[in-house]
Amino acid sequence: MKFRLALFIALGTIFLAGCSLASDITPPPNYVSPTPLPTLGALYPSSAPDIQNGAAIFAQNCAPCHGDTGLGNGPQSQQLPVTVPALGLADTARSASPAQWFTTVSQGNLDRFMPPFAGALSDQDRWDVVAYVLTLHTKPDQIAQGKALFDANCPNCANKFTDLKKMAALSEDDIIRIIKNGDGVIPAFGKNLADDQALDVAMYIRTLTFAAAAPPTPTITPTTVPTTVPPTVSGTASSLATAATGAATASGSTPEANTTPATATAIPATNAAGAGTVTGSIQISSGTLPSGLTVTLHGFDQSQNQTSTPQEIVTLTATPAPDGTFKFENVPMPANRIFTAEVDYKGIQFQSDPGAVSAGMINLALSPVKLYEPTSDISTLSFQQIHLDFDFATPGQTTVYEIYAFTNATDKAVIVSTDGATVPFIKIPDGAQNVNLLMDPNSAPLVGASNNGVAAPPNSKAYAVIASFTLPYSNQLEIKQPIAVDSPSMVLLLPDGMKASGSQLTDNGVQSVQNNNFETYSASNLKAGDVVNFTITGTPKNTTTPSGNSPAGLFIGAGAIGLLLIGAGVWFFFRDQKNQQKEEEDEDEFESADEVMDAILALDDLHRAGKIKDDVYQKRRAELKEILKEMA
Repeated sequence: MKFRLALFIALGTIFLAGCSLASDITPPPNYVSPTPLPTLGALYPSSAPDIQNGAAIFAQNCAPCHGDTGLGNGPQSQQLPVTVPALGLADTARSASPAQWFTTVSQGNLDRFMPPFAGALSDQDRWDVVAYVLTLHTKPDQIAQGKALFDANCPNCANKFTDLKKMAALSEDDIIRIIKNGDGVIPAFGKNLADDQALDVAMYIRTLTFAAAAPPTPTITPTTVPTTVPPTVSGTASSLATAATGAATASGSTPEANTTPATATAIPATNAAGAGTVTGSIQISSGTLPSGLTVTLHGFDQSQNQTSTPQEIVTLTATPAPDGTFKFENVPMPANRIFTAEVDYKGIQFQSDPGAVSAGMINLALSPVKLYEPTSDISTLSFQQIHLDFDFATPGQTTVYEIYAFTNATDKAVIVSTDGATVPFIKIPDGAQNVNLLMDPNSAPLVGASNNGVAAPPNSKAYAVIASFTLPYSNQLEIKQPIAVDSPSMVLLLPDGMKASGSQLTDNGVQSVQNNNFETYSASNLKAGDVVNFTITGTPKNTTTPSGNSPAGLFIGAGAIGLLLIGAGVWFFFRDQKNQQKEEEDEDEFESADEVMDAILALDDLHRAGKIKDDVYQKRRAELKEILKEMA
């Protein structure tokens, strides 16, 4: 498996959740104890779930791994050492109750690389996304057929399936049993229904608990829509400054925009075939919403070969109503297109969360665009533990990854200035080469700001920036690590067989991370201006298989501009793998023949369900059979 990649994902997930590297690592002095597993309240929603809100949440937080249609084939799924469940398959969804999936979304499953979302999403948001996921295996004609059968066989039963507490505990299989056998209150009205008919009825019954679609807001006709495709947003990930500048440029806020002017046509008053309506609103943290704002709607598609950056297909602008609401009509809305709304306020490009278009969708409600007053005082940011991971895969050098996580609990958007190569809160040791600034995939999304900067709006989720660089290594390396901001502690992670020594370090012993042993050290109570001095010696015990890989593959690589322009959810949904280098793996893709057989069976299920093209299916099945043959 791709160990180094998996390790980084695990570190990012645990780190941003406020936890130490592993539960058995002895915490350094003054270290804040890990957040306990989120507790759960009532296992049913307080109000009917909103599947439109759930769709937007899914696109941002779930689709990168689970895939836009829930088939476990998201762009990040291939980087994980475990199989991502195909939630969009009927066989998977039928046996799960909303309460069960709400528990998993809330508490996470770190054994399967899924982080908890109790801190990042409200209770209602989690119920909304669970409700949306439960629609991924359904089709409009099935719902329509189910409604017809339901109305014909039990015309006065609808109110018996709207109790949120009762329905949250029932899976589709449970509902089918009630349809066929009754439950003492509801009669057995579906005894004569075929299995597929009963399933259609159960799918329809689930919709009885969903909130009605939001009423339409006053129409504001967008000014123009491009009829030509703008060129791919391009740039480098060597600095966050370049990314921020590119974000502003690609959104048209500077005269040097890296786009070709598109011809435009007027928007008709009604939706054309294949088009729909995108709505949203603008909110401000303090005071009254100012006049003169412009909202820009960005629509993105992945390229056909899925190996280049996402293409901005739709760019619409409009003036919001005095109450902040806006509506874009006649917007081309093919399945899987991602939309986000953007408002430039005092030089910061604030955005809505991404919203994904499902097949047949004609109305998409985006989350509010929230505006905050700007500040340049980075001392208001709260920095957490700093991680240093050392990779010795390349002879004669070590690649160091420094993870800096921080939160913004204020009511202002904090602007982080940069000169194009550094940011104020990261200091690199002398002698470092090949310096890159990258975004952790689990980070809250930074947004573009004018004057070569980025901004961190208030967010309950942590931000995380990774500095990567190389240092020469020949059995011994002295490092003087400058500290730029107050931090409770710093943790060093070294391959088994390596040693670190220094008066400021505490030896935490050998710890197991992802079934591999690492030497761990820590320094505590760090203050801005401190320098942590330590010496690394030794040779990794496992020198036969390189564990390193390009950080661009794990983090944002050449997509920094896309990340800042369209938000982390859209970028990871459309993850660009063109520049991803093939890496040598330290173990096989599968650990046993049983795992290969499971993969073949899952692939067969997807093919039978029509979710995989035949040529892709045949090619992958042949690969799996070859792997199975080699294991024999």
